[in-house]
Amino acid sequence: MGQTKWSEPKVSEDFIRILEPSGVAKGEVPNVAPEELLKWYRSIVRTRAYEDMTIRMQRRGELSVTAQSRGEEAIGVGAMAALQAGDLVYPSYRQFSGHLYWNAPLARAMAGLFGAAPETIVAHLPIDEVDLPKVQFMPYGVILASQVTHAVGSAMADQLQGSTAVTMTFTGEGSTSEGDFHDALNFAGVFKAPCVIIVVNNGWSISVPASRQTGSATFAEKASAYGLPGARVDGNDVLAVYQTVSEAVARARSGEGSTLVECVTYRVVDHNTSDSSEVYRDDEQAAYWRTLDPLDRFTAYLEGQGILTDETKQQEADEAKAFVEAAAELARSVPRSTPETMFEHHLQGEPSWAERVQRAELQAELEGRNPFLADHQPGEGS
Repeated sequence: MGQTKWSEPKVSEDFIRILEPSGVAKGEVPNVAPEELLKWYRSIVRTRAYEDMTIRMQRRGELSVTAQSRGEEAIGVGAMAALQAGDLVYPSYRQFSGHLYWNAPLARAMAGLFGAAPETIVAHLPIDEVDLPKVQFMPYGVILASQVTHAVGSAMADQLQGSTAVTMTFTGEGSTSEGDFHDALNFAGVFKAPCVIIVVNNGWSISVPASRQTGSATFAEKASAYGLPGARVDGNDVLAVYQTVSEAVARARSGEGSTLVECVTYRVVDHNTSDSSEVYRDDEQAAYWRTLDPLDRFTAYLEGQGILTDETKQQEADEAKAFVEAAAELARSVPRSTPETMFEHHLQGEPSWAERVQRAELQAELEGRNPFLADHQPGEGS
């Protein structure tokens, strides 16, 4: 018996929007210099070049599982462009356009995907302090929504120390079902932590649609239960994201507290390279959201403003290709960590019986033997 596909209703578009799908701006447009707009464009183009390369690498067996942010890039760059030097970001894993906007070292990120340990990466890819990103990027939270709790606590620590830094964090709509998300919002509301909490509502938490995560009409409206303002914005409109998040950042920096921003977008690709979305979802929505592609819309806008020409587009595409290829070559030069390192830095004290079994099975597999016939000595409690 085959799996029944989800058929989702079209998402409500009662959100903040500046760029129409055609790329024509309506209403007030944020005052941003052409050079800055071109930097946003460059960040999105390079993100796509990078993610296309990692997909090819994964298909060739160079990488394990990898994910894309295609169709969601306006959120990362639009939101993080509202920050300033000294601010902090607790990201999830689909905001790489914002990392590149702040010149995060791409080769280091790729070396991590190849399986190199952080200390090995730092040793083999040293970076001058002046070249490091001017905002601080924290590691991804493996436990869903944990980064939101960390971000709010970090923001509160900065506030208590008299810092004017703002902390920004990103989480998916599925993670709003986790207790950490609600704990964080409650704390932020009570203590006015200088934090911007961005919910990336891309419609799917792997194979579970947004309608199975909440009974609320929107995710933004959850903010009012915690005493926070909430905003809902077209996540494929980089100008609207920037304008909305800029207001939230200014509010946090002035001591007025946190804001919850829901960025409405769609995951037009699979969750990651181990996923097959055609098994569980009707692709009608994905087809619709491809017509709202953030790069296409922004490109049309920049062309209309005379900022982007065919020559500039080709130049940016060529530079993006060279940029990611150079980063990949550097990343390949970093020695890989041995598989045994997966057991390090996790448990204190003597290894448990289960860990000893796993180590023995791994060693057998690495030596070409049947891991399920590995020799091991059960300890107490086996």
